[in-house]
Amino acid sequence: MKKTIFNTIKIVIFLLILGGCIFASTVVLRRKDSDYKYADFLSESKKGHIDVLFIGSSHVINAINPVVLYDDYGYTSYNMGGHGSLLQATYWELRESLEYMTPEWVVVDTYMIEKNVKYLDDREEYEDDDINTSVEQLHLNMDVWPYNDLKVKAIDDLISDEKTKNEFLYDFIVYHNRWQNLTANDFKTLTGTADRNQLFGGEMRYKVEIDPPMHPEATEGDYLTEDTVGCEYLRKIIELCQDKGIGVVVTYYPFAAETGDKAAAVKAGEIAAEYDVPFLNMLELDVVDLYSDLNDHGHLNVTGATKVTDYMGEWLSNTGDLIDHRGDPEYSHWEDNAEKFQAELDDMVLDEDNLYVKLNLLKLDGYSFILYVNEDSGVYHDVAMMHIIDDVAETGKVSTDNSAYIVIKDGASGKVYDAKGGEILESVPTSMGNLYYRFVEKYYRILSPVDDEDTNYLYDDGHAAEDIQLIIFDSETGEILSHDYYRSYGGNYER
Repeated sequence: MKKTIFNTIKIVIFLLILGGCIFASTVVLRRKDSDYKYADFLSESKKGHIDVLFIGSSHVINAINPVVLYDDYGYTSYNMGGHGSLLQATYWELRESLEYMTPEWVVVDTYMIEKNVKYLDDREEYEDDDINTSVEQLHLNMDVWPYNDLKVKAIDDLISDEKTKNEFLYDFIVYHNRWQNLTANDFKTLTGTADRNQLFGGEMRYKVEIDPPMHPEATEGDYLTEDTVGCEYLRKIIELCQDKGIGVVVTYYPFAAETGDKAAAVKAGEIAAEYDVPFLNMLELDVVDLYSDLNDHGHLNVTGATKVTDYMGEWLSNTGDLIDHRGDPEYSHWEDNAEKFQAELDDMVLDEDNLYVKLNLLKLDGYSFILYVNEDSGVYHDVAMMHIIDDVAETGKVSTDNSAYIVIKDGASGKVYDAKGGEILESVPTSMGNLYYRFVEKYYRILSPVDDEDTNYLYDDGHAAEDIQLIIFDSETGEILSHDYYRSYGGNYER
């Protein structure tokens, strides 16, 4: 009898260990993209810390930066955007998220509202490569949610193929062969210390699309005259929010939109009007500069995202519904992430090699720099570069002729000063002190502290041939953080 009991105990212990090993291996082998994106959503929603949900496609991921919204306005939000997400996928993601929390506002972007595809794996509408991409991208927004009736309904509505459905409902099927791709971060999941998205779901891009395509405006013949599947699910999203007493605003974020996109935005506005909800069509609003704020023709870079985020922050502040949480100890995690993002941005500003990107980042609030362009520089044949420079100065001087040009931005005051040709800057107040500037001749120009004529920041025998100088200095202490020299070669700027 004792032997039977002992053997039973051993079997139970063995099964528990086996079950634990299987569970641990399942956790370790799962792809972590979705966990990484939503880790802070799951933890912060439990605390009731999320006021706003931004939902939609990759246009949302790259257009809204929740740490900027928090830093500038004190509002807490989560970026739920999904790469390639059609509105039906966005609807089900919203359904899933509302199982965890009820926000004050849902902001839904309507890019791809014209799509009339029922299932993401519809092989009549899509090429195989497009189907594989669409299905693959859905994993980001769906893997994190637990298996339950709601998830089964979502996958049934989004996917038609039974085998593909199983990849979402029983994702071990997809990830069981990831052994060779495992990293230390996969194992950190077991201890709850795995990496997580520090921008609360957002993803920033940093390139500059210097030649975005421009397309004609939509005319009546381009408009959508019938409802699409996208229209159907936009209505479902609005109705879901209104049924739950959640404020909802419909948006169309800016990018280098084609004529069909502009027509689709009109349809989104019509549906918003049907439900008497606000519609912010940023294709028609002066929110971003398409010649410096795009990463590529379809997505914003970090400067564009900052502008769109601040626009939404201002809009939300005018509703009077949200609380400024800055300074509240309960929201220290938001403070910490905002500080980490700023520190990473500071490092990128100093380390970036691409001059287009570097100058574009320096346009952001708080940065201080001096840019000098010598006479006859290749810059004066580069419309894109002159546009970025003038986006800082806003005087138009840089493009008037090929004479020497200087622009000084003092981040502490937010003021910008520039001079062209023989113009003199007598005493420019900066954190470096008051600066005096004068052009003497092509290989000699003066930029000195007013009280220290022996110092000349713009003269260096070792760099006489470089036609561009960029000095970045600390906005508080005035310490020079970097002094780079560039030669222009037909739009390529080399240090």
